[in-house]
Amino acid sequence: MEIILLQKISKLGNIGDTVQVKQGFGRNFLIPSGKALRATKENKDFFQKTKEKLLEENKEAIEKAEKIRAEVENLKLVIVRSASDTGLLYGSVTTRDISNLINEQGITLNKKQIALERPIKDLGVYDMRIILHPEVDSKIELKVVRSLGDKTFENQDDSNVSNVSDEDSTELNESLLEEGVSLTRGETNSEKPEQEMPGENPSPEQTETK
Repeated sequence: MEIILLQKISKLGNIGDTVQVKQGFGRNFLIPSGKALRATKENKDFFQKTKEKLLEENKEAIEKAEKIRAEVENLKLVIVRSASDTGLLYGSVTTRDISNLINEQGITLNKKQIALERPIKDLGVYDMRIILHPEVDSKIELKVVRSLGDKTFENQDDSNVSNVSDEDSTELNESLLEEGVSLTRGETNSEKPEQEMPGENPSPEQTETK
């Protein structure tokens, strides 16, 4: 199936390119979503008439996405989840959870803009790709930490949890990942009291007997 791209599509082409795709991909996704047109004579003529407008709109969209990228890259996100001693979450963190957390910071993203191959099911630090525009993407760091059941911590302002500094996040990880994840605390070289060995330093009675 031959189509005309109305926006850049990864691994396919740029705006205005005429490319061949599988019929299902073209008819069920690209064309209904407004990303492409069938490459008929009428549509080719239509594209030529609207090409300048499409390119200008795309340029404006890129500039807007670049501004959002600067904001996104300043975010330091933390999601608190209950987990087992081995770090396995009781549940999972999904793209919906992540988009909701980002939206709470005043940046509007939908879950489809978050490139996550599968839900997160373990404690840890994750780098994920954020698609802001077909030609603009970004990376964001998400920390998934253990809930200690501390009501004060769980109910504190979300912005404080999501925008901790590097130093604060280190302290947070040390306390929240205690007992069994990537950071472990404990006395590893505690000194044992010396035990007196029998036969050493005999008592006066033993000396007199001898």
